[in-house]
Order: sequence, then C-alpha cells, then structure tokens
Amino acid sequence: MRPHRRARRRGDRGSQILEFAAYFPLFVLVATIALETFFAFIAAERMEHAARAGARIAGIQGLDAAGATARSALPTWLDQAEVTVGENGEGGYYTEITVDFPLMFPTPGFELDLTRRVDMPL
Repeated sequence: MRPHRRARRRGDRGSQILEFAAYFPLFVLVATIALETFFAFIAAERMEHAARAGARIAGIQGLDAAGATARSALPTWLDQAEVTVGENGEGGYYTEITVDFPLMFPTPGFELDLTRRVDMPL
C-alpha cells in the first residue's frame, strides 16, 4: 500500500480582492448614474417651483417682475438657466425655464436640455 499523500490545497487567498476589483467599476457606474438621475430630478423640481413663482407674479406685477422672480427662485447652481415669460394667448401668462442637463461628470456628446413651463390663467 502506498502511503496517503496529503494533497496540496489551493486556498482561496486573494479571491476577495479580485472580486472587489471586478465589481468596483460596476458599482461606481451604478452609483454615478443614480446620482446623476437624482440631481436631474432635483433640478427639474427647482425649475418647476421657479416657473410657478414667475407665472404667479406675472399676473400681479407684470412680465419683468415675473422673470426676476423666477430667476431669483432658482438655486445658484442653475444660474445659467434661460427664463422666458410671456402671455399664453388665453388671457393668462406663462413662465418657461430651460437649462442644460446638469451633469456632475460631463460626457461628450450627451447634451440634453431640461425644460419646465407653467401656464397661469388670470
């Protein structure tokens, strides 16, 4: 009979770091997309609020005051927004705010505008 040799075991040392290295880029990508989406929703909500404030003031104080009110209601990180105020043709006023998609990590070729418009009757 042959003596029983102990088989050399291949341990799993280092496998955790390999798994981490493999999944980390995917995690960063998913986290980045989640943050970009979150900030887009925040920007849309802030723009909606500013447009509503501007349209409300347009009927009371006029178009110039409405544009200033809408612009002042925007947060500073949306200062580059384009604010348009006018009559909507139905006896009321509108305020429209357009801004480039606020990306944390700008991507070439990905240009998207966010627009919010609020119409207010008299």
